[in-house]
Amino acid sequence: MSELKIISWNVNGIRTHIKNKDVNPVLEKEADIILFQETKTSYEKMDKKFLDKCDYEYYFLKGESARTGGLATFSKEKPKIVKRFFKESGDALGRASLLDYGDFTLIHVYAPVGTGNKAKLQEKLDYFKNLLYFAQKNKDQDLIITGDFNIAHKEADISDLNTKVTFTDEEREVLDALESFGFVDAFRLSNSEEKQFTSWKNQEAREMNEGARLDYFFVSKSLADKIGSCTILDEIDGSKHAPIELILDL
Repeated sequence: MSELKIISWNVNGIRTHIKNKDVNPVLEKEADIILFQETKTSYEKMDKKFLDKCDYEYYFLKGESARTGGLATFSKEKPKIVKRFFKESGDALGRASLLDYGDFTLIHVYAPVGTGNKAKLQEKLDYFKNLLYFAQKNKDQDLIITGDFNIAHKEADISDLNTKVTFTDEEREVLDALESFGFVDAFRLSNSEEKQFTSWKNQEAREMNEGARLDYFFVSKSLADKIGSCTILDEIDGSKHAPIELILDL
């Protein structure tokens, strides 16, 4: 049996946080896989000295623009397959990637926020429609779906129950559907009702514990009994999101 450690973090601009050394506490965790969302950059614009020093294979998925979206995956082991999960253009661009490691498959997610108007919400729901189709089709495989979902699932996952953002019935039903396929919210296995959040509007809200849990590790039923721990690394600052960590005993 071997331990697999995965960390996911909406870093909100990876180049700035590399420059400010905000990513160092995450790198010091020595995870097998580190997933960054909202990188706001491409490989071409990354600090090559930083990439040369880090002991990881790395894969970048450019976002819609220099100001939005983008994924970066850092992996100790080279995956058998790495590809863009969504192929269509529009809001899904740069928002999901698939990594096949042979023993398991990982879907790296940065969902649209879905705010502003009904069309934006529909774009978000369409994004998840594709994800749910894949999840249902592959529910019996060893599958991990993780990242920033931009959805607060239960009442324990948000401080403001009246918010119009991330907590609509339509959005919450997406995560209900994932669970109906047998996927497990790894954090909730050992933290059934705890109000611990991963995202805050600002530092003051963070200090007052007024936020939402928008970042998740969902694992297929076949992996549920292999979850060692799932924690929110809220001691690590630098972004409006906290990193989340999953440890599996494979």
